[in-house]
Amino acid sequence: MDSKIVASFVAFLGTLIVAGFTLWNNYKIREESKKEQKRKKLEEAKVIHQIKLSEFYIPLRHYLENSKTLFKIFKKGKPEKFRTLTYLLNPNQKYEGQVQVTLDKNDRSILSKIFEIGEKIEDLIYTKSYLVGDDDEFVKSYEPREKYKDLPYEKDMTILSLLISHIVVIRLAYDQKLIGNQENFESFVFPNEINVRVDEKIEDLNKNIRNCNASIQRNMM
Repeated sequence: MDSKIVASFVAFLGTLIVAGFTLWNNYKIREESKKEQKRKKLEEAKVIHQIKLSEFYIPLRHYLENSKTLFKIFKKGKPEKFRTLTYLLNPNQKYEGQVQVTLDKNDRSILSKIFEIGEKIEDLIYTKSYLVGDDDEFVKSYEPREKYKDLPYEKDMTILSLLISHIVVIRLAYDQKLIGNQENFESFVFPNEINVRVDEKIEDLNKNIRNCNASIQRNMM
């Protein structure tokens, strides 16, 4: 075979090999870039979940649990149908068996502490609720689940708005700045489902963080 033909073939083969390596290298670079972009998005999502947890939902749960514990103490010895807000609006009302409730010093001390926690909840929602603006169950009109439909909640409000409204109204009633007109305020009772929804959200966010970590690990392989 002519040496020039052999040389041309070798040169052509070399060119193909170089082109193949170049294409493979470019492919690997693109794949690594895609992986890096995906990893970055996962890291960003993870950070968002963590911020929601640490700056809003976990503090909110802490306050709600403290308030719930104190309220259990306060409620002891009270009639089953006793509602703090409606009582404060009308302390002379009577319950089943014609029982009339009178708050003693201990009751008022516990209520004062509950209201202090309420102010912290109020401040947290006012300053940090922007973090949960995409969490529909907290920012869309509240629709109580079947278990929580027994109370006449105010319509077309979010569960966070109901919570704040309750905190404000009950504090005003305790300070005797609201008296009577029970029917106008009874729909602003405490939305009990808030505790359940916050717990569920914390569980979901922790699950999302675990999923992000798992995806990041897979993406690094």
